[in-house]
Amino acid sequence: MSSLGIRKIEALHYYVHDLERTRRFFVDKLDFAELGGSGPDLEREGRQRAAAFGAGDATFVIHQPIGEGGRAWRYLRKHPEGVGTIVLAVDDVELTFRLLDERGATFITDVQRFADDGGTLAMFSITTPFGDTTFRFVERRGHRGLFPGFVSNPTPPAATNRFDFERIDHITSNFQTMKPALLWMEHVLGLEQLWEIAFHTNDVAAPDTATKRAHGSGLKSIVMWDAASGLKFANN
Repeated sequence: MSSLGIRKIEALHYYVHDLERTRRFFVDKLDFAELGGSGPDLEREGRQRAAAFGAGDATFVIHQPIGEGGRAWRYLRKHPEGVGTIVLAVDDVELTFRLLDERGATFITDVQRFADDGGTLAMFSITTPFGDTTFRFVERRGHRGLFPGFVSNPTPPAATNRFDFERIDHITSNFQTMKPALLWMEHVLGLEQLWEIAFHTNDVAAPDTATKRAHGSGLKSIVMWDAASGLKFANN
């Protein structure tokens, strides 16, 4: 199956109730730099306030609702604080869009294009089996801004990245049943199975211990990956 041309996880968009508390966590505790935040137009139209934090090649964009009706507000009505969008950098957004269309992906947007004084940015989003978490595919050609509507911090506060964060290399997800998600990853994203493990379950326990265990985690995990980029999805 043809590769989607994924290069890496560019960012995770996280929805929270209290942006200031999360800012203290990333800046004061994890030693991330604050890269920028939402501009007034984005806040007015999206009804949410956002700030982006980075260390190494790991970027987290944190959103807090402002009033009702925005994406963050809708997400938090149904879920605890969590990841609402996974941003995947790709080599050729048109190719990625075409391949996903051929494989039956459900699109939220067409390819959207933006430009600044550094270059261009093109992106689109799809729904996923990960509940209300969406995937956004982004192609950058010199574009300097974080995302449309964001205002970059010209002088980010000094951060030493003392914990040596490098990148976001995998996503771990928990499902009540894995097969639908695994089939989607295989047939829509074109991922391959890397490995599988099961433990603390009676079907893999030694005969002399299976009857003695009153309970266990019952964990089974299958890891899917994109061989070209090395990006992994661990599914439990």
